[in-house]
Amino acid sequence: MMQKAKKLETKKIKNHIDDLIEKLKSGKINKSEITYLLKAKGNLQKELFEQARQIRQKYYGNKVFVRGVIEISNYCRKNCDYCAMRYLNKKIKRYGLTSEEIFSVAKQIRKLGIQTLFIQAGENLNMDKIVEGVLLKIKKELKINNIILCLGNRAKEQYKRFKQSGANAYILKIETSDSKLFQKIRHEPLRQRVQCLKWLKELKFKVGTGNITGLPGQTIDNIVDDILLAKKLNTDFVSTAPFIPNENTPFENKPYGNLNLTLNTMAILRIMLKDILIPTVSALEKIKKGGQLLGFNAGANVITVNFTPLSYREKYSIYSKKRFVVSLNHALDTIKLAGLNSDIRKRWK
Repeated sequence: MMQKAKKLETKKIKNHIDDLIEKLKSGKINKSEITYLLKAKGNLQKELFEQARQIRQKYYGNKVFVRGVIEISNYCRKNCDYCAMRYLNKKIKRYGLTSEEIFSVAKQIRKLGIQTLFIQAGENLNMDKIVEGVLLKIKKELKINNIILCLGNRAKEQYKRFKQSGANAYILKIETSDSKLFQKIRHEPLRQRVQCLKWLKELKFKVGTGNITGLPGQTIDNIVDDILLAKKLNTDFVSTAPFIPNENTPFENKPYGNLNLTLNTMAILRIMLKDILIPTVSALEKIKKGGQLLGFNAGANVITVNFTPLSYREKYSIYSKKRFVVSLNHALDTIKLAGLNSDIRKRWK
């Protein structure tokens, strides 16, 4: 009798999980149910990840998209409480790459057969003309068709100039959908960020956004709202990264974000948004060795390899001075361990 009752209880739990997953797939899921999935552990988490992988397989097969990133400047006009590149941090050594340096690294990325160039910086308006010029050269001479920018808030006309220069995608993370928390930690209104995302979509960019899980002051309800906002914005990419306390910031002594919460968020986004591109970020590896493999197991299908010149790399303190820097070998090994294949093509001469 006890064994029969145990089987019935197991079946009941399985049916409940299946029901929640179906609601998530259809989008007809309420906030309390998303909260329940965000807290998933054990068999529930295992099933959540399995469903996320199945959906990734349906839309992308085993393909993983590899990006090559160049972090072109750590100057920033913003003063975000979680980031060491904030303008009030006088201890950081600032830098900005020349157009020749950017082009040289882009050429290296192209030669390796990586199909997507990712150019990232602090919010530094002084780099805009350099970016415009080098993009034109990259498009003309290197024939790179997938160019993503992550340069922060800009006027619509500036976004238009980036598009005309050759960029076709732009990442602008919201970090948190809670307007009060956003204002408190970024010292600017959330509506400006959302307006920029709308401009980018109007200009026909492929658009990415994302959140940080475990931000000081954040609640589980905030993360639920982050997920729902990502659905509403209907972007092409979405990311989630665990909070990493950064040196020389107001948050340097705060605790790390929760790895499981981040992975559960990733799986929920995959199941709900289906064909979106989701990166397994380097912050996962910073928290736990093998963290990026866990990201693939939770439904991710993008990984970014760092090509920032060594002399500048430590100065780009986005996750802390001792951040994990993703090499091409690490990325390819992680992809292989996940049973997936990269989109890297034959090396270009």
